[in-house]
Amino acid sequence: MAREQLGICTEANLHGSYLFFNALEGHERVLRHKLARLPQLFDRLAVHFSEALLTSVVAIGSNYWDILYPDARPAGLSPFPDLPAEDIDLAPVPLDLLIQIRSDRLDVNFIAAQQVLQLLQGHAELQEHIQGFRYLDGRSLTGFIDAPCNPKGKAKRVAALVDHIQQPVFAGGSYLHLHCLNFDLSNWQQLNTKQQEDIMGMDKVSGKPLPPPLQAADSHYAVVQPDIARGIFLQQNMPFSQPKVQGMLQLTYCADADVLLQQLKRRLGLAEQNQGYDQLLNYSRFDFSAAFFVPSISFLELAARP
Repeated sequence: MAREQLGICTEANLHGSYLFFNALEGHERVLRHKLARLPQLFDRLAVHFSEALLTSVVAIGSNYWDILYPDARPAGLSPFPDLPAEDIDLAPVPLDLLIQIRSDRLDVNFIAAQQVLQLLQGHAELQEHIQGFRYLDGRSLTGFIDAPCNPKGKAKRVAALVDHIQQPVFAGGSYLHLHCLNFDLSNWQQLNTKQQEDIMGMDKVSGKPLPPPLQAADSHYAVVQPDIARGIFLQQNMPFSQPKVQGMLQLTYCADADVLLQQLKRRLGLAEQNQGYDQLLNYSRFDFSAAFFVPSISFLELAARP
Protein backbone atom coordinates (compact mmCIF):
# COMPACT_ATOMS: atom_id res chain seq x y z
CA MET A 1 0.00 0.00 0.00
CA ALA A 2 1.33 3.43 -0.95
CA ARG A 3 2.66 5.57 1.90
CA GLU A 4 1.44 9.14 1.59
CA GLN A 5 3.48 12.13 2.68
CA LEU A 6 2.27 13.03 6.16
CA GLY A 7 2.39 16.78 5.57
CA ILE A 8 -0.62 16.68 3.27
CA CYS A 9 -3.27 15.83 5.86
CA THR A 10 -1.40 17.03 8.94
CA GLU A 11 -3.08 18.97 11.71
CA ALA A 12 -2.25 22.67 11.97
CA ASN A 13 1.22 23.62 13.26
CA LEU A 14 2.59 26.82 14.71
CA HIS A 15 5.31 27.39 12.09
CA GLY A 16 5.83 26.65 8.41
CA SER A 17 8.84 26.95 6.09
CA TYR A 18 8.27 26.85 2.33
CA LEU A 19 11.26 26.43 0.03
CA PHE A 20 10.83 26.86 -3.72
CA PHE A 21 13.51 25.55 -6.09
CA ASN A 22 14.31 25.39 -9.76
CA ALA A 23 16.38 22.38 -10.74
CA LEU A 24 19.63 22.56 -12.65
CA GLU A 25 19.48 21.04 -16.12
CA GLY A 26 20.88 17.54 -16.45
CA HIS A 27 20.68 16.72 -12.72
CA GLU A 28 17.52 14.62 -12.91
CA ARG A 29 19.06 11.25 -11.94
CA VAL A 30 20.74 12.72 -8.85
CA LEU A 31 17.62 14.66 -7.87
CA ARG A 32 15.47 11.53 -8.02
CA HIS A 33 17.78 9.99 -5.40
CA LYS A 34 17.94 13.17 -3.32
CA LEU A 35 14.17 13.63 -3.22
CA ALA A 36 13.67 10.00 -2.21
CA ARG A 37 16.00 10.62 0.76
CA LEU A 38 14.10 13.66 2.03
CA PRO A 39 11.25 11.76 3.78
CA GLN A 40 13.89 9.71 5.66
CA LEU A 41 15.66 12.93 6.64
CA PHE A 42 12.44 14.41 8.01
CA ASP A 43 11.55 11.17 9.79
CA ARG A 44 14.85 11.22 11.69
CA LEU A 45 14.31 14.83 12.75
CA ALA A 46 10.69 14.09 13.72
CA VAL A 47 11.84 11.31 16.03
CA HIS A 48 14.66 13.39 17.52
CA PHE A 49 12.37 16.39 18.12
CA SER A 50 9.21 14.44 18.81
CA GLU A 51 7.48 17.29 20.66
CA ALA A 52 7.75 19.51 17.54
CA LEU A 53 5.30 17.37 15.48
CA LEU A 54 7.42 17.86 12.36
CA THR A 55 5.91 16.94 8.97
CA SER A 56 6.89 17.66 5.39
CA VAL A 57 5.77 17.70 1.78
CA VAL A 58 7.93 17.18 -1.30
CA ALA A 59 6.06 18.47 -4.37
CA ILE A 60 7.07 18.39 -8.03
CA GLY A 61 6.11 21.26 -10.35
CA SER A 62 3.76 20.36 -13.19
CA ASN A 63 6.15 21.78 -15.79
CA TYR A 64 9.08 19.79 -14.39
CA TRP A 65 7.34 16.47 -13.86
CA ASP A 66 8.00 14.98 -17.32
CA ILE A 67 11.67 15.91 -17.11
CA LEU A 68 12.16 14.35 -13.69
CA TYR A 69 9.83 11.36 -14.09
CA PRO A 70 9.40 10.78 -17.86
CA ASP A 71 7.96 7.27 -17.53
CA ALA A 72 4.65 8.12 -15.84
CA ARG A 73 2.51 11.22 -15.41
CA PRO A 74 -0.51 11.74 -13.11
CA ALA A 75 -3.75 12.05 -15.07
CA GLY A 76 -4.85 15.66 -15.35
CA LEU A 77 -1.59 17.19 -14.15
CA SER A 78 -1.07 20.37 -16.18
CA PRO A 79 0.61 23.79 -15.89
CA PHE A 80 -1.13 26.27 -13.67
CA PRO A 81 -4.03 27.71 -15.74
CA ASP A 82 -3.66 31.33 -16.82
CA LEU A 83 -7.38 32.07 -16.78
CA PRO A 84 -8.78 35.24 -18.42
CA ALA A 85 -10.07 36.88 -15.25
CA GLU A 86 -10.77 40.60 -15.58
CA ASP A 87 -8.38 42.72 -13.47
CA ILE A 88 -7.06 39.63 -11.65
CA ASP A 89 -3.58 38.39 -12.52
CA LEU A 90 -2.87 34.93 -11.10
CA ALA A 91 0.86 35.39 -11.87
CA PRO A 92 1.57 31.72 -12.69
CA VAL A 93 5.23 30.70 -12.44
CA PRO A 94 6.92 27.42 -13.47
CA LEU A 95 8.50 26.33 -10.18
CA ASP A 96 10.20 22.93 -10.23
CA LEU A 97 10.15 21.89 -6.57
CA LEU A 98 8.38 22.84 -3.35
CA ILE A 99 9.54 21.58 0.04
CA GLN A 100 7.05 22.31 2.82
CA ILE A 101 8.24 21.98 6.42
CA ARG A 102 5.81 22.42 9.32
CA SER A 103 6.23 21.96 13.05
CA ASP A 104 5.54 23.59 16.41
CA ARG A 105 9.15 24.75 16.79
CA LEU A 106 10.73 27.41 14.61
CA ASP A 107 14.24 26.20 15.43
CA VAL A 108 13.38 22.68 14.23
CA ASN A 109 12.07 24.13 10.97
CA PHE A 110 15.36 26.00 10.62
CA ILE A 111 17.40 22.83 11.17
CA ALA A 112 15.28 20.91 8.66
CA ALA A 113 15.51 23.67 6.04
CA GLN A 114 19.28 23.84 6.41
CA GLN A 115 19.58 20.10 5.85
CA VAL A 116 17.35 20.33 2.76
CA LEU A 117 19.53 23.11 1.35
CA GLN A 118 22.68 21.07 1.99
CA LEU A 119 21.19 17.98 0.35
CA LEU A 120 20.04 19.81 -2.79
CA GLN A 121 23.05 22.13 -3.09
CA GLY A 122 24.57 22.01 -6.54
CA HIS A 123 21.49 20.35 -8.03
CA ALA A 124 18.69 22.90 -7.49
CA GLU A 125 18.67 26.66 -6.91
CA LEU A 126 16.57 28.19 -4.16
CA GLN A 127 14.17 30.75 -5.67
CA GLU A 128 12.16 31.75 -2.58
CA HIS A 129 11.94 30.91 1.11
CA ILE A 130 8.78 31.99 2.94
CA GLN A 131 8.13 31.56 6.66
CA GLY A 132 4.52 31.03 7.70
CA PHE A 133 2.94 31.12 11.14
CA ARG A 134 -0.30 30.19 12.85
CA TYR A 135 -2.30 33.33 13.63
CA LEU A 136 -4.84 33.73 16.43
CA ASP A 137 -5.64 30.04 16.69
CA GLY A 138 -6.30 29.35 13.02
CA ARG A 139 -7.37 32.67 11.55
CA SER A 140 -6.14 34.47 8.46
CA LEU A 141 -4.89 38.05 8.63
CA THR A 142 -8.49 39.13 7.96
CA GLY A 143 -9.23 38.11 11.54
CA PHE A 144 -11.70 35.44 10.31
CA ILE A 145 -11.35 31.69 10.80
CA ASP A 146 -9.43 30.30 7.84
CA ALA A 147 -10.84 27.48 5.68
CA PRO A 148 -13.98 26.84 7.78
CA CYS A 149 -15.23 24.33 5.18
CA ASN A 150 -12.20 22.03 5.45
CA PRO A 151 -13.02 18.32 5.80
CA LYS A 152 -12.30 16.73 9.16
CA GLY A 153 -10.83 13.42 10.28
CA LYS A 154 -10.84 10.62 7.72
CA ALA A 155 -12.58 12.87 5.19
CA LYS A 156 -9.27 14.71 4.75
CA ARG A 157 -7.72 11.64 3.12
CA VAL A 158 -10.70 11.13 0.84
CA ALA A 159 -10.52 14.75 -0.31
CA ALA A 160 -6.76 15.04 -0.74
CA LEU A 161 -5.29 11.64 -1.67
CA VAL A 162 -5.49 9.89 -5.03
CA ASP A 163 -7.41 6.61 -4.81
CA HIS A 164 -5.47 3.44 -5.63
CA ILE A 165 -8.28 2.11 -7.83
CA GLN A 166 -8.34 5.21 -10.06
CA GLN A 167 -4.55 5.64 -10.38
CA PRO A 168 -2.58 2.73 -8.88
CA VAL A 169 0.82 4.23 -9.70
CA PHE A 170 0.00 7.54 -8.03
CA ALA A 171 -2.09 6.26 -5.11
CA GLY A 172 -1.51 8.30 -1.97
CA GLY A 173 -0.40 11.29 -4.00
CA SER A 174 -2.14 14.66 -4.24
CA TYR A 175 -2.64 17.48 -6.73
CA LEU A 176 -1.67 20.86 -5.34
CA HIS A 177 -2.50 24.44 -6.31
CA LEU A 178 -0.44 27.05 -4.49
CA HIS A 179 -1.04 30.81 -4.28
CA CYS A 180 1.11 33.40 -2.60
CA LEU A 181 -1.31 36.23 -1.83
CA ASN A 182 -0.32 39.76 -0.81
CA PHE A 183 -3.01 41.13 1.52
CA ASP A 184 -3.93 44.83 1.71
CA LEU A 185 -4.11 44.88 5.49
CA SER A 186 -4.26 48.67 5.92
CA ASN A 187 -7.37 49.10 3.73
CA TRP A 188 -9.00 46.01 5.23
CA GLN A 189 -8.62 47.35 8.75
CA GLN A 190 -10.45 50.55 7.76
CA LEU A 191 -13.64 48.52 7.23
CA ASN A 192 -16.00 48.01 10.14
CA THR A 193 -16.95 44.53 11.30
CA LYS A 194 -20.27 44.53 9.41
CA GLN A 195 -18.54 45.42 6.13
CA GLN A 196 -15.93 42.72 6.69
CA GLU A 197 -18.58 40.11 7.46
CA ASP A 198 -20.50 41.01 4.29
CA ILE A 199 -17.35 40.44 2.22
CA MET A 200 -16.44 37.21 4.00
CA GLY A 201 -20.01 35.88 4.18
CA MET A 202 -19.58 34.66 7.75
CA ASP A 203 -19.56 35.76 11.36
CA LYS A 204 -16.19 37.11 12.44
CA VAL A 205 -16.17 35.50 15.88
CA SER A 206 -17.71 32.07 15.29
CA GLY A 207 -16.86 31.54 11.62
CA LYS A 208 -20.42 30.38 10.94
CA PRO A 209 -21.87 31.38 7.55
CA LEU A 210 -24.31 34.26 7.47
CA PRO A 211 -27.97 33.28 6.93
CA PRO A 212 -28.81 32.91 3.21
CA PRO A 213 -30.76 36.21 3.00
CA LEU A 214 -27.68 38.06 4.29
CA GLN A 215 -24.99 36.16 2.41
CA ALA A 216 -23.97 37.58 -0.96
CA ALA A 217 -23.45 35.12 -3.80
CA ASP A 218 -19.95 36.51 -4.35
CA SER A 219 -18.93 36.54 -0.68
CA HIS A 220 -15.73 34.70 0.14
CA TYR A 221 -17.55 31.90 1.96
CA ALA A 222 -20.08 31.35 -0.81
CA VAL A 223 -17.37 31.15 -3.47
CA VAL A 224 -14.76 29.00 -1.72
CA GLN A 225 -16.98 26.42 -0.04
CA PRO A 226 -16.59 23.08 -1.86
CA ASP A 227 -19.14 21.87 -4.38
CA ILE A 228 -19.87 18.54 -2.69
CA ALA A 229 -21.43 17.11 -5.83
CA ARG A 230 -18.25 17.73 -7.85
CA GLY A 231 -15.64 16.94 -5.23
CA ILE A 232 -14.05 18.32 -2.10
CA PHE A 233 -10.54 19.53 -1.36
CA LEU A 234 -8.28 20.27 1.61
CA GLN A 235 -6.69 23.64 2.33
CA GLN A 236 -3.50 23.90 4.38
CA ASN A 237 -2.94 27.66 4.48
CA MET A 238 -0.59 29.82 6.53
CA PRO A 239 -0.22 33.58 6.94
CA PHE A 240 3.18 35.16 6.46
CA SER A 241 4.58 38.59 7.21
CA GLN A 242 7.62 40.41 5.90
CA PRO A 243 8.67 44.02 6.57
CA LYS A 244 6.61 45.46 3.69
CA VAL A 245 4.38 42.53 2.71
CA GLN A 246 1.73 40.57 4.60
CA GLY A 247 -0.32 37.81 3.13
CA MET A 248 -1.25 34.17 2.93
CA LEU A 249 0.24 31.05 1.41
CA GLN A 250 -2.75 29.08 0.18
CA LEU A 251 -2.12 25.39 -0.47
CA THR A 252 -5.09 23.43 -1.80
CA TYR A 253 -4.66 19.65 -2.00
CA CYS A 254 -7.04 17.44 -3.92
CA ALA A 255 -7.41 13.90 -5.21
CA ASP A 256 -8.71 15.22 -8.56
CA ALA A 257 -6.98 17.90 -10.64
CA ASP A 258 -10.26 18.98 -12.26
CA VAL A 259 -11.78 19.83 -8.88
CA LEU A 260 -8.95 22.33 -8.32
CA LEU A 261 -9.56 23.90 -11.72
CA GLN A 262 -13.30 24.25 -11.16
CA GLN A 263 -12.77 25.74 -7.71
CA LEU A 264 -10.35 28.30 -9.14
CA LYS A 265 -12.90 29.26 -11.80
CA ARG A 266 -15.56 29.73 -9.13
CA ARG A 267 -13.31 32.03 -7.16
CA LEU A 268 -12.56 34.12 -10.24
CA GLY A 269 -16.21 34.33 -11.28
CA LEU A 270 -15.66 32.21 -14.40
CA ALA A 271 -17.76 29.17 -13.51
CA GLU A 272 -21.28 28.61 -14.71
CA GLN A 273 -23.96 30.39 -12.64
CA ASN A 274 -21.33 32.51 -10.90
CA GLN A 275 -22.52 35.97 -9.91
CA GLY A 276 -19.09 37.52 -9.50
CA TYR A 277 -15.59 36.83 -8.27
CA ASP A 278 -14.60 36.41 -4.64
CA GLN A 279 -15.03 39.83 -2.99
CA LEU A 280 -11.99 39.22 -0.80
CA LEU A 281 -9.80 39.48 -3.91
CA ASN A 282 -10.47 43.24 -3.85
CA TYR A 283 -8.08 43.28 -0.90
CA SER A 284 -5.56 40.73 -2.20
CA ARG A 285 -3.01 40.42 -4.99
CA PHE A 286 -1.52 37.21 -6.34
CA ASP A 287 2.27 37.42 -6.05
CA PHE A 288 2.58 34.04 -7.75
CA SER A 289 0.69 30.80 -8.37
CA ALA A 290 1.93 27.33 -9.24
CA ALA A 291 0.69 23.78 -9.79
CA PHE A 292 2.39 20.71 -8.30
CA PHE A 293 1.89 17.01 -7.74
CA VAL A 294 2.84 15.48 -4.40
CA PRO A 295 3.80 11.84 -5.05
CA SER A 296 3.65 9.18 -2.37
CA ILE A 297 6.82 8.22 -0.52
CA SER A 298 6.51 4.83 -2.20
CA PHE A 299 6.62 6.46 -5.64
CA LEU A 300 9.64 8.61 -4.74
CA GLU A 301 11.58 5.56 -3.57
CA LEU A 302 10.60 3.39 -6.53
CA ALA A 303 11.45 6.10 -9.08
CA ALA A 304 14.92 6.53 -7.52
CA ARG A 305 15.91 2.94 -8.27
CA PRO A 306 18.22 2.31 -11.26
